[in-house]
Amino acid sequence: MAKQLAPSSPLKANGKTQSITAWAAELGCPVQTILGRLKRKWTADRAVSEPIGDGGSNRGKKLAAEVLTPEELTRVLAACNDGATGIRNRALIVMGWRAGLRISEAIALKPKDLDEKQQTIRILHGKGDKSRTVGLDQRAWSVLSQWLATRSTLAIDQDATVFCTLTGGVLLDRYVRALMPRLAKEAGITKRTHFHALRHTMAFELASEGVPMHLIQQQLGHSNLAITSRYISHLNPSETIAAMKARAWGQSKSESGIVTSVKPAPDWLTRLRSDIGERLMLIHDARSSEDQFKAVVLLF
Repeated sequence: MAKQLAPSSPLKANGKTQSITAWAAELGCPVQTILGRLKRKWTADRAVSEPIGDGGSNRGKKLAAEVLTPEELTRVLAACNDGATGIRNRALIVMGWRAGLRISEAIALKPKDLDEKQQTIRILHGKGDKSRTVGLDQRAWSVLSQWLATRSTLAIDQDATVFCTLTGGVLLDRYVRALMPRLAKEAGITKRTHFHALRHTMAFELASEGVPMHLIQQQLGHSNLAITSRYISHLNPSETIAAMKARAWGQSKSESGIVTSVKPAPDWLTRLRSDIGERLMLIHDARSSEDQFKAVVLLF
């Protein structure tokens, strides 16, 4: 009976017999997916052939962005097993987190798109079919290299994508979308966790580290700086929070009698006001440095 099956159990389907783990690797889905299908009385042929669904209760909804903490990311990576599948998935997650790749960009990578010497990745068809080159830190490259070394020992065609199944098949985006929630659950993380949250996390970390906005834009592949600015402002409202916490009572009083606080403009903003004009000061938007403000001004 299906309920007695284990990942290592042999399963005959589509004219051949192999373990359920091997079938899952070919389909690009968790082993639990196939076991669940068999338990629900699916035929073996259908259970190992039908792509996993991409529906779900969140489909069509616009949900708030999530940012993962370093501790949470460590737990997610640790939840990947030590086999070939786990090594691949760990590298895939790191590509989302440390390179800021979208799912479609990550699973489309070919070996020729990787430059180990320069530690760069070439995305040929990003959003809007735009290409870009992104950098990758040494530790992240080491995680990727571990998968490349494991991949080289498998019977995978040289023209296959970097992140493929263990037999060289296409890794479905549906599999990747299901991967993060599953690993987060195993890691005991209760917040909504998804692959795109890795991209949010990278943007948040770069902004917190003081990386200029235009560099974050280039890494993420945003079409213009305004998108990046809105992205960062939403993910990292620390400036707004700090400003609200620093407000004092009784510094000035409006005609209505409401107590307000007035904070002088920084020197660099006063200087730019005279250089650029009062109208452009409307886009100041609480930028905390001259470089960040100038980056926004370049849009106009």
